[in-house]
Amino acid sequence: MGFYRLAAAAALCVYALAIAPAAHAAARMRIVSLAPSVTETLFALGAGPDVVGVSQYCDYPPQVRDLPRVGSFLTPNLEAIIALRPTLVVGLELSSDVRQIRALSSMGYPVLMVSDDSLQQIETGIETVGARINRQPQAHRLVADIQAQIAAVQNRLANVKPERALMLVGHEPLVAVGSGTYLDELMRIARADNIAAAAGQQWPHLSMEYIIAMRPEVVLDGSMGSDPSSSSGFWERYPAIPAVRDHRVLGYPQDPILHAGPRVGQSLEIIARMIHPEAWDRAAAGAHQ
Repeated sequence: MGFYRLAAAAALCVYALAIAPAAHAAARMRIVSLAPSVTETLFALGAGPDVVGVSQYCDYPPQVRDLPRVGSFLTPNLEAIIALRPTLVVGLELSSDVRQIRALSSMGYPVLMVSDDSLQQIETGIETVGARINRQPQAHRLVADIQAQIAAVQNRLANVKPERALMLVGHEPLVAVGSGTYLDELMRIARADNIAAAAGQQWPHLSMEYIIAMRPEVVLDGSMGSDPSSSSGFWERYPAIPAVRDHRVLGYPQDPILHAGPRVGQSLEIIARMIHPEAWDRAAAGAHQ
C-alpha cells in the first residue's frame, strides 16, 4: 500500500510540474501599446515580453520592429487589436474619445490612458503604467533616474545666460516647438528662451519674417538630422539671423528627442549641449587640468 501511495504522490508532483508553465503562461499579460512613449515605457519597466502589439510609429527599442502593428493612437485598427486577445490596451489620453477606443471598452477590454505632453505627465504615466502591470518598484526607479538626469543638467547650467532659441520639427511649412509641450519644457530647462512660445500654440507654423524679427541665437532644425556635416543651405540665405551668422544652426537626432517617454532625460542633455556647449567644454577643460 505504501508503494501505491508513493507512486500516486510522485504522479501528482509530475502533473503539477507539467501544468505550472501553462498556468504561468495563462497569467502573463498580453499588452497592446498604441503610442511610442507607451511602448518605450513598457520595455523600460521590463514588460517587453508581455507586449503583443504596437502602433505603426513604434520603433524603439529595436525588438518592437518585429511585433504586429495595430494602427496609430488616433486611428487604431480595432480588428487587429482584438485578434491579439489583449488583457490590457494602453494609449494616450488624447485618443480616449476615439470611436475604436470606446468600442474596446464597451466590449470589456481593459483600457488604460496616459499623457505625455509634459515632464510631469511623462513621470505620472510611467508610475501609472507601472502600478497597472504590477511593476511599481521598476517605475519608481525609472522616474528617479529621469529626475537625476534632469537635476544633473540643471546643475551644469546653473550659471549660464539663457539664449534665444528656435526648435523646428518640420519644413514646408516651418513647424516649431511651441508652448505646452514637453520639448518646450526641455528647452526652458536647457536655459533657452523659446521664440515660438509667444505664438501660444503647441506646434505653431512660423513665417521666415517672424523668425528673422525674433533673431534666434540658436536654431535646432530636425530636418538636418544629427550629422554635423549636413548642409544648412536653407538657412544660408538668411545671414541676418544671429544663429546663421554665428554658425549655430544645428541638426538634432529625432530619436530620441521627438520621443516622449523614459529617454526624456537623455533628450534634455542633447538639447542642452547644443544650446550651451560651453557648460560642457568648461567641465572637460577642468578635468584635464
